[in-house]
Amino acid sequence: MENYQIIEKLPTVNELNLLRTLVGWGEINENSLKLGLDNSLYGVCILFNGDVVGTARVVGDNSTCFYIQDVIIHPDHQRKGIGASIMEKIMNFIYENACNEAVVGSMSVKGKEEFYKKFGFWTRPTDNYGAGMVQFIEK
Repeated sequence: MENYQIIEKLPTVNELNLLRTLVGWGEINENSLKLGLDNSLYGVCILFNGDVVGTARVVGDNSTCFYIQDVIIHPDHQRKGIGASIMEKIMNFIYENACNEAVVGSMSVKGKEEFYKKFGFWTRPTDNYGAGMVQFIEK
């Protein structure tokens, strides 16, 4: 991670929308994204020459449930350990704040499941748990 700086902060709306666009996720309306960022529990950014090139944030109730959202690394900076550094900070925050038996969720981009398994996540369904589910609201 030479030449990179990791800081505990949320990205700005513009920084997050730029990263979302660069990885093909598309922009979110600025007002909606600002509200989402303002209601986040925690954020991490990776800087390179002062620019945010990686980020992730945590949402939830700060005790019993946590959700890891917007784990994004600029395509030019992927496969350099940035994602792992971000996830270490994210998981440390969660462990410090979670109660026993707290639930931590995340949705992996297809093909990145093995990355999250390194941090204790497992895929569903299993013998005991049904499939994870998701819904995208379209207005």
